[in-house]
Amino acid sequence: MTEVSIIIPSYNHAAYIGEAVESVLNQTLRDLELIVIDDGSTDHSLEVLSKYSDPRIHVFSQTNLGAHAAINRGLSEANGDYLAILNSDDAYHPQRLEKALEALKADPEAAFAGSYIQIIDDEGKPLGVKHGYQDCPPWLLESPERSFRTGTDLRAALLTENYWSTTSNFVFSRAVYQRTGEFRPLRYTHDWDYALRVMQITSPVLLSEPLVKYRIHARNTIRENQVAMIFEICWCLAVHIPQYVTDKRFYSEFSSEERVDQLLHSVYTFGMDRVLSVMLLQQLHDDDKMAVELLDPSNPTRGRYLHFINQHLTQADDGSTSVQSGAESPFLKTNLVKLINRFKSIPKS
Repeated sequence: MTEVSIIIPSYNHAAYIGEAVESVLNQTLRDLELIVIDDGSTDHSLEVLSKYSDPRIHVFSQTNLGAHAAINRGLSEANGDYLAILNSDDAYHPQRLEKALEALKADPEAAFAGSYIQIIDDEGKPLGVKHGYQDCPPWLLESPERSFRTGTDLRAALLTENYWSTTSNFVFSRAVYQRTGEFRPLRYTHDWDYALRVMQITSPVLLSEPLVKYRIHARNTIRENQVAMIFEICWCLAVHIPQYVTDKRFYSEFSSEERVDQLLHSVYTFGMDRVLSVMLLQQLHDDDKMAVELLDPSNPTRGRYLHFINQHLTQADDGSTSVQSGAESPFLKTNLVKLINRFKSIPKS
């Protein structure tokens, strides 16, 4: 069996895919296989890929189904004891896999690793380093010093945002994959959802050096549709917050009162607190089938959520209403307090 399998979901990144492939083939860890899933590219990505003759690389093509489907196809083809993902516009540091596997093997409690991130532009020019959740936040919080961005709790910090930033920052064991299952059909937050699921079953390792290059350019997927992105953010929080606050580890170093305060200053929904509140009332965390059905573009309930988000964003743009910070509004505050108060009796572990 191969030591590590790397999955590259490729879609219309002919300008970058070569650098991504070479960053894998040039790893100091040599016992690897590279599985590239071309997700219906319409540029010359496949032509670029055809130039590589290294026996460790395997290229598959499929019709365009989205990044989550390409990743799932790649994982199903993988043979490695460990699994890693690299987006087709990103690149690895030469020692990334060697150092990630060393860290995982050294800690029997850990089976999921990532690192600090070197941010680059479309030409590969360094723009800075993201040190986990310590900097480069995707949004501002009113009182970050009272949020999960302080301290060292890697699990809790993930409730504020996906500080792992990208699936390119994922290295995990086959055993974790077998327990967690496939990526869900989320377009914008499939990486965040997967990290939240993984951290419920294993301890993470965050390597304190930039071992992956994350490219910022005009065609990054997250820039496409703000309404759908906000919907998916609320969906992830509704599915995972209840599961996290029922975990004894959540209270290992903090009282429930302290955790309430951190939640109130951490959860961010772009002002769409009512969307998250209603999703919490739907108890999506208890009904995986209903939660996944809500991701279907034809689902009428999803349509209601999207319409509400779009309407309120439009009203905010034209000045007819204001969008509150999700962590400070009464709707979300009431629901978060009620939720965590149910678990005050959970003993510290």
